[in-house]
Amino acid sequence: MKFTHSWLMDHLETDAASEEIANTLTKIGLEIENVTNPGDLIKEFIVVSVDKVSKHPNADRLKICLVNNGEENYEVVCGAPNAREGIKGVFAREGQFIPGLDLKLKQSEIRGVVSNGMLLSEKELGISDNHEGIVELSSNFALGSSAANALGLSDIVYEIAITPNRSDCLGIRGIARDLAAAGMGTLKPLDVKPVKPSTGSPIEVNIDFDEEDKSACPYFVGRYFRNVNNGESPDWLKRRLLSVGLRPISVLVDITNYFTFTFGRPLHVFDADKVSGNIVVRLSKKGENLLALDGKNYDLDDEMTVIADEKRPEALAGVMGGELSGCTSDTKNVFLEAAYFDPIRTAITGRKLNLQSDARFRFERGIDPLFQRPGAELASQMILDLCGGQASDLIVAGNPPSTSKKNFLREDRVKKLGGVDIPSEKIESILLKLGFEPTKSRDGWNCITPSWRHDIEGEADLVEEVLRIYGFDKIPTNQLEFGNILPSPAVNA
Repeated sequence: MKFTHSWLMDHLETDAASEEIANTLTKIGLEIENVTNPGDLIKEFIVVSVDKVSKHPNADRLKICLVNNGEENYEVVCGAPNAREGIKGVFAREGQFIPGLDLKLKQSEIRGVVSNGMLLSEKELGISDNHEGIVELSSNFALGSSAANALGLSDIVYEIAITPNRSDCLGIRGIARDLAAAGMGTLKPLDVKPVKPSTGSPIEVNIDFDEEDKSACPYFVGRYFRNVNNGESPDWLKRRLLSVGLRPISVLVDITNYFTFTFGRPLHVFDADKVSGNIVVRLSKKGENLLALDGKNYDLDDEMTVIADEKRPEALAGVMGGELSGCTSDTKNVFLEAAYFDPIRTAITGRKLNLQSDARFRFERGIDPLFQRPGAELASQMILDLCGGQASDLIVAGNPPSTSKKNFLREDRVKKLGGVDIPSEKIESILLKLGFEPTKSRDGWNCITPSWRHDIEGEADLVEEVLRIYGFDKIPTNQLEFGNILPSPAVNA
């Protein structure tokens, strides 16, 4: 799981330095694998403008670009199809190291024309595999300024190992919650406001399963949007996605990816004009297939959950959407999906089809079943803010699965199992900050488990949570006494 320092700060009020945060993450069981500053590798690259573009005299596919850094002009040979007058890009001078190519740039003569530098693509920068064109920067960035800052790559990036039971920490907000409980600051409140509907929805949703299969999708929340503009994402959103290794695609798709990493809440958007009739969530049928967003065609059996319209499956539920109803730059009307899918069936579907995705990774570990409505409302507001348009009321089918789990934590059990005496007030404070609802009784607490903690099954788990946040390093060690026990003599056959 990757995330940036600034992204974390959206959810955590703290003055702690990145080193202290990294150390605390490991102490509370979210093991740090790497802490990097991607800007270090590209700190010498600068923002330039492309002032003039002319044809290469000896090559039809090459261009000669006159670029300016605010003080000097450089003539650069470039083959990128999007190289044109008036744009701003990222420039590398002779002698600078190109991380994506693993080489130092030398002055070179290309088909008879000397190139004094290079306009860089995302692949050459080492931030993605995209090499279809050079990076285009916003016109707001000053010539000669740091390209790392312009790309938002001067931000610390944490990479942590998440154990399978901690699906709540596959979203940045869950990580912030744990850090706040460990004394690294305060978890910022989440302001969820219902979006006022301003249009109706021509699409209805139905969940259609036999009784024994209803757990496949017990709850579906959607919303229809009319007259949106699916252009490029704002720079801040593109930078966030690039920082965790995702390639920006379009603002609608980028919003869904943003929510996957921010809240651990995968979403999907359908081009509503490509959906035939109403939506039904059901099991697939033998002989059906789906052209997925990865460009591959998948044959389905009769045990996979699909989101279908009246003609065909349009998405593999919890795994990947379909190409035929995918959003493009021409998309004007959209249907947003925020549903709960069964972890086991999602995992089996992914394994059968050998299909991995960020959505599947989260669904098969278990997402918060009570975050469908809040997630849909937050995403809806973001869509309206960035894409415009009008939103319908929420379209809801089914009910969220029951998550109510209660366990009793005996106060003396913490000391007996953990070997450390923790004040009663501290135990209760830790539980509250982690999202539990503890009610004090004479000798302990009745604890209601938060909906995002599927892994809490009994008292021992509650003790572990208290010890994890209090600090395993604070548990005293006892030296074992050496004895005089000798091994038993060998038995001769």
